[in-house]
Amino acid sequence: MHEKDQLSKPSPQNVLVVDDEQQVCELLAETLSFMGHEVQTAKDGMDAVEKLEKARFSVVITDMDMPRMDGMALIKFIVENKHDIDIIAITGHTMNYKYTDVIAAGATDFIIKPFTLNELEAKLNRLIRERDLRRELQRLAVQDHLTGLFNRRIFQTIVHREAGRSLRYEYALFLIFLDIDHFKDYNDQKGHQAGDALLVGLSDVLRASIRKDVDTAYRFGGDEFTVVLPHLSREHAMKVAERIRENYNRLGLAPTFLSLGVARFLSKTGTIDGDVKNMIHRADAALYHAKHDLGGNKVHLDEESHI
Repeated sequence: MHEKDQLSKPSPQNVLVVDDEQQVCELLAETLSFMGHEVQTAKDGMDAVEKLEKARFSVVITDMDMPRMDGMALIKFIVENKHDIDIIAITGHTMNYKYTDVIAAGATDFIIKPFTLNELEAKLNRLIRERDLRRELQRLAVQDHLTGLFNRRIFQTIVHREAGRSLRYEYALFLIFLDIDHFKDYNDQKGHQAGDALLVGLSDVLRASIRKDVDTAYRFGGDEFTVVLPHLSREHAMKVAERIRENYNRLGLAPTFLSLGVARFLSKTGTIDGDVKNMIHRADAALYHAKHDLGGNKVHLDEESHI
């Protein structure tokens, strides 16, 4: 296969084929498997709902006329309960189901029987390209373009979510604010390209120093970063902060070092939003103390977080 063909090949999907005609199901499943997709089949809408509750699918291809639960009811169920699934509807009864009605109900595309497998492949490939584009745009919206870390916008969403969970399930939540000592001097001496490489190096340190799929790191802006640490004691949160500082210092990027401020989430204001703002303020103040009062290259725990 040529490199151009490999680049344009749609990404594999988990597909659920729904049709009460067994031969149609088997033919579509075989064809889609040959295209490289993972495929399961369902005999009607009710069977499809059961499978949707047990496994993850990205695409559903469904007939419209089926017993027990027809395609229109299945489409409405998916739209209401499974928000990241694209749907291709198939029907041989164009008078019963108008294209506009099916699309309005939530289907992504519509095929009329009889159809060729080439037609199905073309529609599915277009759907996958659009799906991949949506996911890429979503990723770019929450990701810092230089470091690949989450950005400040998504930080606000996730820290509020973690704060709510911390209250609900009664576990500790800590926040680290950090920035780079003498970063401006480093930029002036070595140039902005080297400064960008330093920021990328720090992002790699953060990823390597925290728990994957539990803690989250963000570029807050400029050379300021933040880390959200759920389910940790005060002692362990401080160990994480010290590990970040030590791992960064091992890079040997003089004259730069790290200053870090640590704060615990506390229920003080009566609202999650107010309590999150309070935690951010205390972590930022702890960072300022580490950087300016203690001379930098230090970790400082906010005074209220000692409780």
